[in-house]
Amino acid sequence: MLLVLAIVLVLLLILLVDSTLKHHVGKFARSLESVSPNYPLLGSATVFLGHSEERRFENFMNMLRQVDRIGKGWLGPQLMFYVAHPELVQKVLTDPNCSEKPFFYEFSRLTHGLFSAKYSIWKPNRKALNPTMNVKMLNSFVPIFERFSRSMVEKLKCYPEGTPVDILDFTTECALEMVCGTTLGTALKKGSGKRKFLESMQTFISRVATRTLSVSLYNESFYRLTRAYNEEENARKYCLDFAKCIIEERQQVLVTEPQSKNSDENEDDDGYQIRRPKLFIDQVLSGNNTEADISTQNLSEQILTIMAAGYDTSANMVAHSCLFLAMFPELQEKVAQEIQTVLPDCEQELTAETLKDLPYLDKFFKECLRLTPVGSTIARVNMTDIELDGCRIPKGNIFIFNFYVLHRRKDIWGPYAEQFDPENFSPERSKGRHPFAFLPFSGGSRNCIGARYAMISNKIMIIHLVRNFRMSTKIRFEDLKYRINVTLNLAFKHLITLEARR
Repeated sequence: MLLVLAIVLVLLLILLVDSTLKHHVGKFARSLESVSPNYPLLGSATVFLGHSEERRFENFMNMLRQVDRIGKGWLGPQLMFYVAHPELVQKVLTDPNCSEKPFFYEFSRLTHGLFSAKYSIWKPNRKALNPTMNVKMLNSFVPIFERFSRSMVEKLKCYPEGTPVDILDFTTECALEMVCGTTLGTALKKGSGKRKFLESMQTFISRVATRTLSVSLYNESFYRLTRAYNEEENARKYCLDFAKCIIEERQQVLVTEPQSKNSDENEDDDGYQIRRPKLFIDQVLSGNNTEADISTQNLSEQILTIMAAGYDTSANMVAHSCLFLAMFPELQEKVAQEIQTVLPDCEQELTAETLKDLPYLDKFFKECLRLTPVGSTIARVNMTDIELDGCRIPKGNIFIFNFYVLHRRKDIWGPYAEQFDPENFSPERSKGRHPFAFLPFSGGSRNCIGARYAMISNKIMIIHLVRNFRMSTKIRFEDLKYRINVTLNLAFKHLITLEARR
């Protein structure tokens, strides 16, 4: 009896301390609406407990839909601010003093990658990487995007016609080859451990996402005792070793290539000198990069971040797009007809200029990104006090942004915001829309560095797929379910059926 009484008293004391601390910490934000659920100790963490992955996703989205402009909630002991309106999203993301990342980004243990690096590390690294993503550089990559897209199509042609195929398997391999062939200046050889790398990367990403959403795993000492930690650490180590192999391979190339090939000047097929910006990996390995603080070990983390972000996001974007093409055959034919008009010859090579002549493809792809933004949730920390809607929020607080919900606001996208309609991006409907109402690649200075890279490479993949195949699926639009991960993932396979276009 005394033991039970003691336990009850301890629980009451814990609840009292929790309530007092939350009242003290969050008193400056009393004017802001609170999201529900909001239980003692756990706060809103219950939305992630005891459900299927797709149910957790829906619970999280439903919680975020409660917020019109800015709201607050607790994830365990941590106060969070949910920013929902484009005006406030823009104010926070474009404020240079709100460029820090929260503590849970450190769970990836990639402290020098652009995705998770602290502001002091991110700023010089981003400056060093920017030249590798300029327009001229991206345009020079088009033939490489073409080559790997054609290779993907040839592999799909070997697949039995009429049999459902998980298109994500093929877009994943293609996107990884593109990243290695462009950003890193190397091609993956057969038997290079590519498949195990992909599996390890998925394990690594999944374990990091699970820990981020599990308050009980925030304590490092406890987390290291779990099986999830061992799985994550093994996967992370394999991926880093894979990246180191790429670095070593590129180092050998830089040593064996003639000096003229290591310069910014290269010869084209006719022997003329053309200026081509050097790859980031070449800049670092050749010792010409003085801006970024990147040692050999840190370079592995940077390259792993580039590979992971580059292939995982692009693969999912194209796979989602293929599923939408298959779901809406009349829209698929409009895309196909436009491509056929601009590119009547199936062997005709694409150029960066060609993409500008495909406005309907652009609208279709943007609508795919609106409804399925791959980087759907991001977070920031304010490094100085900031005022939002009359509430002065002290420095060191966490702001959550969700683009899946933002892109479905009916006050912005109309009464049919949940439906698929490429005309949402027609000039007429786009006129007057807030610039931060559509953020498939985030916004502000810490936006996705590879946004233009993704738009070009992904469209080229889609063009080759549509030119060669007519796609169909038994999956209905209303059947789509998603699961929480670092990126927005479908809860089931991207199964489509391919029929060769004659």
